[in-house]
Amino acid sequence: MSQLNKKSAIIETFAEAALNHGKQMTAIEKSDYASAMELVKELASNPNPNNLYELNQIIAYTVDAVIDVRMDYMSKIAEVKNTAFDERPKFKIKTQNAQGFWQAVGATPQKTKIGYKYDSLKIDALSARPITEWAEVAAGRYDFAELTRDITNDFEVKVAQKVQNTLYATFSGLSSPNYASGAGVTATFDTLLNSMMRLGGAAIIGDYEALQKLPALTAISGRTSNEIINDLNRNGIIGTYKGAPVVSLTNPYTGLSGFNTVLDRGYIYIVPAVSDMNKTLKIQFAGGVQSMQGQNIEDGSYEMRFDKHMGAGVIAGTRHALAVYEDTTL
Repeated sequence: MSQLNKKSAIIETFAEAALNHGKQMTAIEKSDYASAMELVKELASNPNPNNLYELNQIIAYTVDAVIDVRMDYMSKIAEVKNTAFDERPKFKIKTQNAQGFWQAVGATPQKTKIGYKYDSLKIDALSARPITEWAEVAAGRYDFAELTRDITNDFEVKVAQKVQNTLYATFSGLSSPNYASGAGVTATFDTLLNSMMRLGGAAIIGDYEALQKLPALTAISGRTSNEIINDLNRNGIIGTYKGAPVVSLTNPYTGLSGFNTVLDRGYIYIVPAVSDMNKTLKIQFAGGVQSMQGQNIEDGSYEMRFDKHMGAGVIAGTRHALAVYEDTTL
């Protein structure tokens, strides 16, 4: 096999299958996937060090390629930097702007300057360490495709939870117009929205269940339009609320049992349309998925390890350009 990277045919095939999991494949996609699986089985059935290294790389690159696509929405709510593994960039935040003043003709004007501050993020490693019996690998029975899906799905979940927890840790301690809560989506939501809309427009992003409550605030003189009713019946949520587009986040259940969702169902984010520099939330992905593998000489088991390095933090200038509303009933 030639040198692997995220653009290799087998990586693109597995990534496409993971991204379209559950959807009907075309005949060409089925053929490509079957060929890719045959190669994986061939490598696994002859588990020499070179083949195992190739398998390990296939999983790492596929996970990384899928995360790139699934995490793309992060750029809507945060300034995101994708860097090399060893880079630690400084995020630039504006703290002062040049100003003009009224004064007498010929008087000496007051001096002002544009000011910035710079800050970096603490990087953490998101790690997975799957283990299996060596005999399963040697016999070609180990399902590397399923392993790839598991790691990809769990990494996506953990990244989303880290971002949510980072935001909530800061914003739950703030007051309006950056944070408010209520039993349901109450009129205090509008206070947050009005403030964020003044920054150049805003989008409303949240869980499907919380967003369903927005129509309760849309009645004018006790009436709700047929268009809103039809929108809700067709899509489950309305497409626009008071000039702001409404976007539903993907929020599946966690694990294989129970009905706990990945993200808190009660959080609604009001995200203003500001430049990256003025976005409150900062995210860095440092390098691709790092991987290693080996056989344990003690019990013969086969281990792999995958690491994704990431940092998330709230770095604001003089104003937080983001608002969080919490529906305490969810």
